[in-house]
Amino acid sequence: MKKFLIALIVIAAIAGMIYFSISKDSEPTIMSGTSARNAIPVKAVTIETGSVTSYVTAPGMVEEVNKSQVFFDTPLRVIKVLVNKNDSVQKGDKLIVLDTSSLEDEMDRLAVQKEIQSITLKKLESGQNLLSLEAQLASAKKALEQAQENHQTALDEYNKQLGFYEKGIIPKTQLDQYEKAAKDVEAVVDNAQLSFENAEKAYQSSVGGLDLDIQSQIKNIELLSSQIDDIRKELNKIRNLEKAPIGGFVTEVNVIEGGYTYTGQPAFTIIDAENLQITAAVSEFNTKDIAIGQQVTITGEALGDDLKLSGEVTAVAPIATRIQTASGTETVVEVSIAPNDTEGVLKPGLNVDCDIITQEKNDVVVAEYNIFIDERDRKQYVLLIDTEKMTMRKQYVILGIYSDMHVEVVDGLKAGDVVVADPQASYGDGDRIRIME
Repeated sequence: MKKFLIALIVIAAIAGMIYFSISKDSEPTIMSGTSARNAIPVKAVTIETGSVTSYVTAPGMVEEVNKSQVFFDTPLRVIKVLVNKNDSVQKGDKLIVLDTSSLEDEMDRLAVQKEIQSITLKKLESGQNLLSLEAQLASAKKALEQAQENHQTALDEYNKQLGFYEKGIIPKTQLDQYEKAAKDVEAVVDNAQLSFENAEKAYQSSVGGLDLDIQSQIKNIELLSSQIDDIRKELNKIRNLEKAPIGGFVTEVNVIEGGYTYTGQPAFTIIDAENLQITAAVSEFNTKDIAIGQQVTITGEALGDDLKLSGEVTAVAPIATRIQTASGTETVVEVSIAPNDTEGVLKPGLNVDCDIITQEKNDVVVAEYNIFIDERDRKQYVLLIDTEKMTMRKQYVILGIYSDMHVEVVDGLKAGDVVVADPQASYGDGDRIRIME
C-alpha cells in the first residue's frame, strides 16, 4: 500500500512538471495571438514598372476638308438638272444645262459690228478718200492756171487795142468791148482761185484728220474685241460651272428645271466625304499641353463601343473662342485632327470624343491612384510596408504624368516595393499591420 502511495505521488509530481512545462511553453503563443489581433488589417500592392499615357479629352465634330459651292453670277434659265441630292459625282461630271442663247446672240452681233468696222478701217488705211481729194485739188489748180493765162491774154489784147484807140485807129465802142472781155476773164480767175482754195482746204483737212480717223476706228475695233472676249470668257465660266468642281456627294440642289439660277445662293453644294477632319474644342485650361503632331484616339457613340480610330493633331487655332454649353459659356481653342482611317464610319456632322495624347512614357515606375494620401501642402505620400517587421511608415513621393488609371512615380518608390492600398490618414509610422488576402 505504501509503495502504491509513493507511486501515486511520483506520478502526480511528474504530471505537475509536465503541466508546468506545457503552460510555460504555451504563454508566448498566447501573447503572439493577442499581438496579431491588435495589428491593422490592410491590403497590399506591389509596385511595378510599366507604361503611362497622359491625354486631354475633348469633344469633336467630323467635318469635310474639301467642300465646294457652285454660284452663278447672272440669272440664267435652267434647261435641265442632271443630279439629285446625295448623288455621287466625279470631278468634271455635268451637273446642269443652262440657257446661254442670249449671250451667244450678243456675241454674234458684236462680231458683225467688228467686221464692218474692220472694212471701214481698211478703206481709211488705203487712202481712197484722200486720192479723190487730191484729184479735185489738181483739177482746181489747173483751172486756176488756165484762167490766169486767159486773163493775161485778155489784158494784153486790151492794152494793144488801147494803143490803137489812142492813135485814132479804132473807135471807143470797140475798145470798150475789149475792156469788158478782160473784166469777164478776171471774174473767172477769182472764181477759179476760190475753188482752188476750197479744194486745198478740204485736202489739208482730210490729210490732218486721216490719222485720227484711223486711230478712232482701231479703238472701236479693240472695244468690240474686248466685249466679245468678255462674253466668251463668261460663256466658258458658265460651261465650267455646269460641271462638278470636285468629286464627292451632292448635299444641296437649289435649282429646278424651267427656273432661274440665283446670284446669292449656291446652285449646288458638293463635299468630299472621303477626305475628312475633326474639329475638337479643347478647354482653355488644357491648351498649354496641346501641340501639332500629337496622336489622338477617336471614339464615340456613332462608332460603336468596340471601335477606336487613331488620328493626329494637324493644327491648333491661334485664338480662343467662346461656345455655349449646357452649363453656360466656355472658352475653348479649336484643334484640327486628321484621322488616319475613317473605317467607313466617319461621316461629316458626326460627334466624336477625342483623347489627345500629350505625354507617353514606357518602362517607368507606375502605380494606381489608390495608394496615395495628399497632404495640405500638396505633397503626396504612401505607406511603405516592411515585410519583415510587418510595420508601415510614411514614404513621400514625387509624381510625374497621369493617365486615367495610373500615375508615374518619379521618386520615392521602386519596382518591388510593397505599399498599403486604400490607406487611411489615421495610419501612422510604425503601426503594425496584417496583410489581408
